[in-house]
Amino acid sequence: MTDTMCCGQPVGPTGFCDVCGRRKRPRPTPPREPEPAAEPTPPPETSSWRGSDVYALPSIPVGEPSLLPDPAYPEERRFCGSCGKEVGRRIGAQPPMVTGFCPHCRTPFSFVPKLHPGDKVANARYEVIGWLAVGGQGWLYLARDLRLPDLRVVLKGVINPTDAVAMQLTRRERDTLTRLDHSTIVRIITYVEHTDDATGRTDEYIVMEYVAGRTLQEILKSNEPLRLEDVTACGHYILAALHYLHTLDDGLLYCDMKPDNVMRTGNRLKVIDLGATRRIGDRHSAKVGHPDYNVGPEEIAQHGLTVRSDVHTVGRTLRRLFDNAKQHEPDRDRVAFAIDSMDRLLNRAVAPFEQRFASAAEMSEQLDGVHRELLSLRERKPYRMESTRFANTHELLDTCLGTVPGLDRWTQAEEPDGTIDDGLPTAPVAAARLPMPRPADTDPVATFLATRSVAAPRQLLREYDEFPATSVELDLAAARAHIELGEPAEARRRVDRASSMLGEWSEHDWRIRWHHGLLALADNDLPGALRAFRDVYADVPGEVAPKLAIGFCLEWQGDLAEAKRHYKVVWRRDDEQASALFGLARIALREHDRAAAVEALDELPRLSRHYDSAQVAAVRVLLARIDGELPSVADINAAADRLPRLYLDGGEDNGETRVRLTATLFEVARARLARPTPDTGTWRLLGEPVTDGGLRDRQEAALRVLADHADIARSHVLIDAANTVRRRTRT
Repeated sequence: MTDTMCCGQPVGPTGFCDVCGRRKRPRPTPPREPEPAAEPTPPPETSSWRGSDVYALPSIPVGEPSLLPDPAYPEERRFCGSCGKEVGRRIGAQPPMVTGFCPHCRTPFSFVPKLHPGDKVANARYEVIGWLAVGGQGWLYLARDLRLPDLRVVLKGVINPTDAVAMQLTRRERDTLTRLDHSTIVRIITYVEHTDDATGRTDEYIVMEYVAGRTLQEILKSNEPLRLEDVTACGHYILAALHYLHTLDDGLLYCDMKPDNVMRTGNRLKVIDLGATRRIGDRHSAKVGHPDYNVGPEEIAQHGLTVRSDVHTVGRTLRRLFDNAKQHEPDRDRVAFAIDSMDRLLNRAVAPFEQRFASAAEMSEQLDGVHRELLSLRERKPYRMESTRFANTHELLDTCLGTVPGLDRWTQAEEPDGTIDDGLPTAPVAAARLPMPRPADTDPVATFLATRSVAAPRQLLREYDEFPATSVELDLAAARAHIELGEPAEARRRVDRASSMLGEWSEHDWRIRWHHGLLALADNDLPGALRAFRDVYADVPGEVAPKLAIGFCLEWQGDLAEAKRHYKVVWRRDDEQASALFGLARIALREHDRAAAVEALDELPRLSRHYDSAQVAAVRVLLARIDGELPSVADINAAADRLPRLYLDGGEDNGETRVRLTATLFEVARARLARPTPDTGTWRLLGEPVTDGGLRDRQEAALRVLADHADIARSHVLIDAANTVRRRTRT
């Protein structure tokens, strides 16, 4: 009995009201002792499981259901429910039998529907409208709720009542659905019994919500074009449903994911048919699943059905959908990189057991990144999200392009020629500046590492060595500190020790491969680093860090087209990735495209911590001699317009850094004036007409200011430089 009431009636054992169909839970009595929460463990905060506009599915038309005029159970699926041998098959010219007795064990069988249009069940509560479908184990009937005439429901009854396995699976589905409450899983309303007038047998029926729409399999068969982002969105919702099942208190496996078991309705998605569910760790219940989607018998024999085998079925399901969508993609070139990323994700989803995603949550995190990458390329706007695998880094892959030239420009060169260093870091420098993987939450020192403030590498190493424990994450953090100190041998020793702690799993751990890539960079082994980072990309295709690292390696190897492709996809996905923009600017400089370099640098948002560096770099590019060519008058004027807006010297109007850049401006302007063009005749710079004497005066003044700020040795050199450029006068 239950004391929960709704609509004036007690609520049944399912927890749902038989009148209004809403779920009602009894008001709990205060427990004597605190009890653990019954809700499933929430996923990481960075995963938007509840969905948003990012995962919006286009609404599909929902018409009247297509009912079966004459339901017939497929002959090839007719087996005895007792001995499992074929029954009811045609023999020669004799037609197949839908009822009868097994010729092997004499168990009766029946493959005819138990209900017909007009039949009423559950004390005339539900009236059968017609036959909706034939499932793997049961007939599906469309019915109306006579108490709520506008409400349609689905009655599901077992096909062959003498099939013990089918009855077991039906009851398991009933018991499973009764406990579930998730937006992407079909909901059970109640279950009822009905006596068959022909046999006198009492049959059980699950009463489920009616989901109007089409299965993904029906959509595939219709060959309707699917959008790539619809496939990734479907994957998001399917994985959310499976994660919910996996993280219930008693943990359930779905076991039978395939396009037939996912329904599209309006702009929503529902996972249906939970008859194959089983508890995690159950190796004895009957196994149900399609061989095209399930893992092979060897894995089942070794590991049983697991969360990873559920992930495998999702991978197979999404592969069918994605391959269909690729065939209909109208703008494949634009989204080609995201297609590559999705291919890698699906390959890992169906990889061997050890290499496969370990959970629905892990796969969903990477699918989230691929989905956002696809949208960003499609719509040409960022869809960033904080990485769950890599920590944010404030380091910039640039050594000098974003900084104002030092005094050495004038003190160590007799005649500066205006050429520019593009700021490409060396491989060892990049190894210390690329992002660091986040410590695994399960590592015993994860909390300790998370509380470490930014400190010098040597100080961090002392703290790591003094910590009273050893762990994989501690050694990886120490390896990074040694890389920053230029000690690759010590870094390799710590990575090797971390690998030994992981044992045989180390070859499947992307963090180890990431550090192998960093070690290769530290040793100037660009091919080795590229191989390692590509392996990481295959494991975590939704992350931007591996793509940034691959782009850097390709840039160093001179494959500028592929480097540009990787930098662009990183930038499109996340407009806080300034290193990718500086990479694009460097490539533009190598291609002698001044305008493209400036355009790239100008894309960095003002709120970025590297905005000022990008603006300094843009001024330097505008003033640079590129491939022997001086900048045009328009370029020099553009640099002059930007110069007052740069944030330099803590905001001072005439700080020493700004004066250095101003001196460079006048120096380049003099060089341009010495090679007159039609536009130099009427040239005005910083509000004044451009003349050789005027430029000399302003450059001389700037150099004398710099001399006042320099040490004695360099001050003399700068004064000599000022005297050299001063305007010549007659004596």
